[in-house]
Amino acid sequence: MSLKIETGKFKNKYIETVNDPKTRYTTSMLRQALMNMFDFNGAIILELFAGSGIFSFEALSNGAQKSVLVDISSKSVKSILENAKTLHVLKNIRVIKSDYRKVFSKLSSERFDFIFADPPFNLGYIDELLKLLDKNFYILEEEGYIIIEKAKNENFIGAFENLTLVETRDYGDVELLILQRIKVE
Repeated sequence: MSLKIETGKFKNKYIETVNDPKTRYTTSMLRQALMNMFDFNGAIILELFAGSGIFSFEALSNGAQKSVLVDISSKSVKSILENAKTLHVLKNIRVIKSDYRKVFSKLSSERFDFIFADPPFNLGYIDELLKLLDKNFYILEEEGYIIIEKAKNENFIGAFENLTLVETRDYGDVELLILQRIKVE
């Protein structure tokens, strides 16, 4: 199966998906909405639960400078690297094969404009991920954004010390959480 990049300089180019039935993809409608919602020009992105890397490739297509993609699956890592080679963006990505819970120590000296996460739905990852992001808020630029894709019916605890929930958006059975690092006065 292939996914089509919907916007930007790679519009209508295809990337290959991960050959794993457990992998779920960010829909083209949702990717288009995100590209219209935010300015990714020059952005540095962290993508957690990256799968095939479709979000990062869409953002790179829209001017993002660099993306660090994290996934625990060897199949995903291989797919991301093959897709980056096809799009000639190997120099714009870094792939880390790691569990999301262990990756933050590897990223402590980096800063991201956007963090995008698309964890498996309804498996309890949202609260743990939000707690880790709140604790490791320093990897997000001041006023940077965290975008989390989750199942609409999946609940989460919304109390944060360093992040603020800016909005939630519904896209059918999917909900986007958009958070921002709290600005230090």
